[in-house]
Amino acid sequence: MTPAQEQFHSVAKKSIPWTVEEQSPLLKYNNVHTVCEESRCPNRHECSSLGIATFLIGGKHCTRACKFCHVATGKPLPLATLVDKERSDILNAARERKYDYLVITSVTRDDDEAGLAAHFAGITRGLNAMGVRVELLIPDFHLRAEHLSVIAEAGPVVLAHNVETVRRLSPAIRPQANYDRSLDLFRYLKKAYPKLIRKCALMVGLGETRDEIEELIDDMKNAEVEIISVGQYLRPSSDEIEVQKFYTVKEFGDIEESIKKRNFLAYEVGPFVRSSYMARKTLGKVSAEILRRRNGI
Repeated sequence: MTPAQEQFHSVAKKSIPWTVEEQSPLLKYNNVHTVCEESRCPNRHECSSLGIATFLIGGKHCTRACKFCHVATGKPLPLATLVDKERSDILNAARERKYDYLVITSVTRDDDEAGLAAHFAGITRGLNAMGVRVELLIPDFHLRAEHLSVIAEAGPVVLAHNVETVRRLSPAIRPQANYDRSLDLFRYLKKAYPKLIRKCALMVGLGETRDEIEELIDDMKNAEVEIISVGQYLRPSSDEIEVQKFYTVKEFGDIEESIKKRNFLAYEVGPFVRSSYMARKTLGKVSAEILRRRNGI
């Protein structure tokens, strides 16, 4: 471990209520995939100890090959063969564990975007019928309104999509995505579905400059993002891109101050923060008054 890594882990340990030696077993959900495990999220043991997980739909194989992501890339199974079981298993898991808030995300399925949109919508409606509020973390769906509308009209409370990195690095880090397309997704949602809360995340440590971070935060604000998450990129395995920089507590504090000045509804900033990390708690930071206005109460 390099001196920078040692300093980072020393600082980061102070910000979380567990250590490597105290990791709890990961929750099991009758073969339901979680992004916690598939992406090797550093928070997976903490969240499991609290009974929290982010479910992953669409199978285990993604049709894109982002350079930071540990989810497998490959030819996925036909979506039609997965939908019924994934929906049933997630609804059963929610019922058994008495969840009242769940985050659902997916692999990207460029081979069947219509099917994936309908799958998100079906699970959302099923959970809502059980009294479970839903946050969805979705791919960009190539900004096709016919797919985004199917998802939005199903009734999630929060709709999230991640830009991940700054404009300059985006083509190399997310070669099959597009920086402006991701931001335009939020503009579309603001115009078409203004009651939805819009959420986005970025990682630091990929080689960006501070000025580029500021530009990205401005771009998010201008694109009508309302909740923002910022965390340290940590290399999941030797197959992914290397970490270029480990940020200090002060540097995270400076980023947090920049976000505060822009008046987002809520934010999470810290070494181990991820898009869906403690999502229910983050939503709780949005004032009850704002939520009432959104719902026309």
